[in-house]
Amino acid sequence: MNTCIKFMDENMQLCENTIDYLYDQQDFLVVGCLGAQGVGKSTIMSLLTSHYSSNIFQIQDLSHYENSTNCTTGIDLFITKNRVMYLDTQPILSGFGIDSTSSDQKKGAPDFVNSDSNLELQSLQFAAFLFSICHVIVFIQDWFVDPNVVRFLQTAEMLKPSSTTIIDQDYVEYYPHMVFLHNKAELQDFTPAIIGEIKDFYNKIFSISRLQTHSGIDMSHCSKENNLNLFLIPSRTKEEDKIFCENEEFLIDKLRTKIHGVPRNSIASSVLTEKNWYHYVSKILEVIKKSHLSSEYGRLMP
Repeated sequence: MNTCIKFMDENMQLCENTIDYLYDQQDFLVVGCLGAQGVGKSTIMSLLTSHYSSNIFQIQDLSHYENSTNCTTGIDLFITKNRVMYLDTQPILSGFGIDSTSSDQKKGAPDFVNSDSNLELQSLQFAAFLFSICHVIVFIQDWFVDPNVVRFLQTAEMLKPSSTTIIDQDYVEYYPHMVFLHNKAELQDFTPAIIGEIKDFYNKIFSISRLQTHSGIDMSHCSKENNLNLFLIPSRTKEEDKIFCENEEFLIDKLRTKIHGVPRNSIASSVLTEKNWYHYVSKILEVIKKSHLSSEYGRLMP
């Protein structure tokens, strides 16, 4: 694969040609991203795949800001030679995304809720979907910290559907590894005091979360499972930041290596091949669209 392909379109429909790129083998890793508009999701995902080509995923430019459009709509997919699937996603809580879906979608289609008043609900369903199909989620922000976005993650975790319909007391429900990535970090953000504050915040907020937030995917040289999954990527616009902070390329290489080495827990109740995973994704998508819990949450939203 030399470039990314469309995995899911702007109407939240899976693209059938994706399965042509998938194998009947079980050794694969799915890495997705989440974040608001303009935080650098496509940039980070392109950096993670830069060994294969530059700018695998289209990066937002001035025209997108001027036209109030999203650079990425739906989900784009790139598969590396060692079978790591990178999913570049549309922004959460983006008014353009919901307007586009509303205008293009066929009437009566049993799809995501997509009225203006349910912008948050659609984004929550989208996040819950990613929580169900990815081994690793890179949650990208460009400042510390938006409490509304953190609350959004907690709610999406609540709305995530079960990965099995079989009642089994020994079965442990699946939740992905969550990496908190702060993009465009300033020089002072790399000081031990600030990093300590960031870690304390996430440790307290996600103390009872079932998301795997302590997998050792951090900036330290040695991975420890109890370390918070936290990465800071320096601003690319300030020369002094480039001088004093760790080199961006070095940090991205470290992030890539630690993501690739993360334990690959089974997403479903049974072991999946790549093609099985695609069919499982389709099933999860339908479950989320018809979720009674999501409908009730949307009904109770102000």
